[in-house]
Amino acid sequence: MKCYLFLCICLFFPLSLLRAQEVYYPDSTSQDTVIKVNWLERFQTKADSVIRHSDLCQTSQTGIYFYNLTADSVIFDYGSRQMMRPASVTKTLTATAALHYLGGNYQYKTKLYYKGHIQDSLLLGDIYIVAGYDPCFNGKDMLTFCDDIIKSGIDSICGHIYTDVSFKDTTLLGFGWLWNWKNDEKPTTPLLFDADDCFMTKFFELMDSNGIKHPSTYSNALLPKDSVVLISECQHTIDEVLLRMLKQSDNQYAESLFFQLGAQDKSKFPSYQHSAKYVLNFIENELGDDADLYNISDGSGLSVYDCVSPRLIVKLLRYIYKHENIYRHFYPCLPIGGEDGTLSNRMKSPALRGNIHAKTGTLKRVVTLAGYCTAPNGDDIVFAIFHNGIYSPKATRLWDDHLLEFLTAPETPSEIMN
Repeated sequence: MKCYLFLCICLFFPLSLLRAQEVYYPDSTSQDTVIKVNWLERFQTKADSVIRHSDLCQTSQTGIYFYNLTADSVIFDYGSRQMMRPASVTKTLTATAALHYLGGNYQYKTKLYYKGHIQDSLLLGDIYIVAGYDPCFNGKDMLTFCDDIIKSGIDSICGHIYTDVSFKDTTLLGFGWLWNWKNDEKPTTPLLFDADDCFMTKFFELMDSNGIKHPSTYSNALLPKDSVVLISECQHTIDEVLLRMLKQSDNQYAESLFFQLGAQDKSKFPSYQHSAKYVLNFIENELGDDADLYNISDGSGLSVYDCVSPRLIVKLLRYIYKHENIYRHFYPCLPIGGEDGTLSNRMKSPALRGNIHAKTGTLKRVVTLAGYCTAPNGDDIVFAIFHNGIYSPKATRLWDDHLLEFLTAPETPSEIMN
């Protein structure tokens, strides 16, 4: 009798756990008929199968990690501890470290000063422009600069024009960027107009059109510590930068945010190492991970030296999810599957469209994806999928989309992953 009771308990116990994960969906033939779907078991089975039989996983390095935020549990893990190139998924680390150390109210600043005195609308002295590596500085801001010069009583500049570009070092490419990465890659200079290195050209053009007489050349120099007068200051929010940086995966915007971290050291011409220190400290102190395991060389993910794991990125996204002060700035800026940003032309199926909020990453032979989605039972899921050494970015992205569809679809999608 005791053996019989023990057998019944053993049979019933795992079944009760299974039922806790069952989701019920109406049958297409009748609203009174339901189909039992164990979404988690289905996903795990499908994921295991496609990994075993996929050429992609046989010919390249793949790391996958899925975590159920609602249940606080791992739901799938394949090679998630591997150290891999994250490509533009690096931007999630840059954004989070910046929001943590700088705060959601942080402002980018570009400042205009003069030194000397004004006599009969003539500036007997010099103009100084202090760069703040603001990629959002635009024509409206430039017009403000010129208007404020005129409002200060200046219509002619008799001295010199100087630019203080000590916000970052003078290297034009990030550490570990390939010299021939892209012909149109914009240099990382801290004085920008519409995210491009043409600030002074536009400044001279606008002064000409406003009748301000000025020297025809400029030089680089540090802002003097005394006897300078602020003429104008243009600001932009961190949210403006995050939106383009994450939605469009803009590298210039990412590097600008990365160097805002290094600028907190208050040193002149800080290198990438000043900024990387903040990201690595965040990994160590906030995520509780060993920062020595990883390498951060830039803010955008272009560097060949960037090295993290899918598991670390999931840990990062879990941290964001739990910290409202970061989440409310970060989450709305992620591309949305089938709708906008770098995911606008992907994930068009009903299960994925509007459900996947994730950061993409693409480099030569590298495709990555990390973000959030909702399971069929309503649970919030976070994931990271890394591929290094791939031969077809298009096929790899399609593979990732199908994997996510196995997770999110209320009914089993067609088995089209080979």
